[in-house]
Formats: sequence, C-alpha cells, structure tokens
Amino acid sequence: MSTSATESCPWCGSTISHARFSEIQQRIRAEEQRRVSAMEADIKKREAAIRQQVETTANQRVLLAQQQADEQRKKELAAQRAALEKDRDTQLLKHQAEFSKERAALQEKVLALQGQEAAIRQQVETTVNQRVLLAQQQADEQRKKELAAQRAALEKDRDSQLLKRQAEFSREKEALQRKLQALQRQVERKTPNDLGDGAEIDVYDALRDAFPDDKITRVDKGQPGGDILHEVLHNGASCGRILIDAKNRQSWQQQFVTKLRADQTEAGAEHAILATTVFPAGKKELVIESDVILVNPARTVHIVDLLRSAMVRTHVLGLSIKERATKKSRLYEYITGPTHAQRVREAEKLTDDLLELDVQEKKTHDNVWKKRGTLATRLNAVLREAETDVASIVEAHEPAISAA
Repeated sequence: MSTSATESCPWCGSTISHARFSEIQQRIRAEEQRRVSAMEADIKKREAAIRQQVETTANQRVLLAQQQADEQRKKELAAQRAALEKDRDTQLLKHQAEFSKERAALQEKVLALQGQEAAIRQQVETTVNQRVLLAQQQADEQRKKELAAQRAALEKDRDSQLLKRQAEFSREKEALQRKLQALQRQVERKTPNDLGDGAEIDVYDALRDAFPDDKITRVDKGQPGGDILHEVLHNGASCGRILIDAKNRQSWQQQFVTKLRADQTEAGAEHAILATTVFPAGKKELVIESDVILVNPARTVHIVDLLRSAMVRTHVLGLSIKERATKKSRLYEYITGPTHAQRVREAEKLTDDLLELDVQEKKTHDNVWKKRGTLATRLNAVLREAETDVASIVEAHEPAISAA
C-alpha cells in the first residue's frame, strides 16, 4: 500500500493519512482495552459485593430459621411438660386413692391382730413358763446325777490316792531308812566318785520314769563322757542328745565344767547338764557356766523336760543350725532368768501346799480335796506356762543375721 494513501478519521470524519489512521486505531484499541478492563474490574467488584450480600442474607435467613426452630422447640417442650405434669397429677391422685384404700384395709387387719394378740401372748407365756419349769426340773435332776457321780468318783479317787500315797510314804520311809543306815556304815570310807553313784542312779531312775519313750543310758565307768546320755525321741525319730553328769561333789572345781563341755562335744549332744549340790561361789540352784547347765539334782527332771520340749519343737520345725543356736541362747537366758525362777518357786510352794494338805486331810476331809484340785490345776497351769514360754522362744521369728 502507498504511504500517500488517505483514510477517513474515525473520530471526526476528516481525511487523514493512513499512518495517522493506524495510530488512531491503535489508540482506540488501547482505549477499548482499558474500558473493557475497567468494566471487568467493576463487574468483579459488583460480583464480590453481590456474593457478600448473598452470604449475609443466607446467614441471616439461617439464623432466623434457627431462632424459629428454637421457639418451635420451646413451644413443643412446654406442651410436653404440661402434658406430663397433667399425667403426673392424674397418676398421683390415682395412687393416693389406692394408698388410702390399702391403709384402711391394713388398719382393719391391725385392729384384728391386736384383738388376737392378748390371747396369743397369754398362751405363749403359759407355754414358756411350763417349758422353763420342766427344763429347770430336768436340769436339777441332771445336776444331782452329775454331782452324785462326781462325788462318787472323787471319793473313789480320794481313797485310791490316799492308799497309794500311804503306800508310797511307807516305801519311801523304808528306803530312806535303809539308805541312812547304809550311808552311816560307809560314809567314812567312800570316795567322791562312790558318793556320786547314788546321785547318778537317782537321776537316771527319775529320767527313766519321766520319759519312758526316750533312749536313756548310763555311761560305763571308766568310759569317756558324762554319767547319763539322754537321746530325745519323737515319733521314733531322734531329736538330739542331752549329756548329764551327776556327781555328789564335796567342793566346786571349774574343771567339772571344762571336762563336761569336752564330753558334750565328743558325744555330739546339744545340751550338757551338771547335776550338782555344789556351785561356784555366790551361785546356787541353777546357773549357766560355759554353755553348761549347772542344776540341783532335784531340778534335773524339770530342766530336762523344758530342754526336751524345745528340742522336739525345733525338730518338728526343721530349724537351721544358726536358728537352733539362737533359740538355744534365748532358752538358756529364759531358764536362768527371773520369770522361770518365779514359776519354779511358785511350783515348789504349790507342791509344799499339796504335801501340807496331805497332813491335814483326815481333819478337813472334804475341804482338803477341793483345795487339792485347785492347787493341782494351778500347778499344771504354771508348768504349762513354762512350756509355753519355751515354745514361744523356739517358734518366734528371728531377724536375719548378716554374715560378718
């Protein structure tokens, strides 16, 4: 196309060059583009405003709907509550009427029962009185029979015990007289060992009588060891040994204990007892010297009984060597302590009282036997208390001893 060509101006219609015409068209296009962009921006702005308005209107409608629903729900709840209250009042009136009817019926029954109560009470009292009277009569008859049987048994036992005691006194008296005569003839020429034989035999016989189920043997003269070896048996099983030396010494020597302690180790005995009438200076009756029990011969059987009880319990419990040593130490502390001494003194007093009662028996016949039974019961209780103390020592739980 020639540059000299002309065009008509789109704005005013005048004749212009083609280059000017192209420039004007470009301006028009740019202007149209700006106008379209402004219109699009305005449309988007209006759309955003409309959308916001729509959302606001929707939220308002939702809120209004919720308020209307809440009001409707409140109305419905109020209606239901009114209906329930009306039904409740109706049921309450109905139950009150039924309760009044039942109460009237119960009152009638109570009045009827009250009318019968006096007669029933009178009948029961009469029956109870008759049964009580019958029971009292039967109890009195039974008591009379029991008392008669007890009286007969006591009289029979009393006569038997009296005859037995008189025979024992006679035998003991004759034996003592024979011993006294023999001692008077031989005392001048007897050695300490000779004098001790009698004590050994007495302790041996007393142990054999007191513990017939145990194995009790005398050690032969000239053999190492003590005089008597007492093996404690329980249900045929050995629970241990007690070595006893019974010598009638004239003076105390510490070597008695040293020798017996060595003999105890040799014999494998758990306990060693020296039955003696002489003691270290300032001591008497019952002491512990170097783990050897020194005791008056008259108390030997009692001490053996306590030791035997502890040995049987130790065997039954299956205690360890360390536990046995602990129990043995506590047992020795007990038998030489004030509690056991008090019980022994009380037992001696009760024994003396029993013997004194024998003397008075002929003069106060019935009263003596009553006191005898009481004292004998108390004596047994005291000895049982001593056994209980021993059992508590053996069976008590000892704290663990840590190794050094």
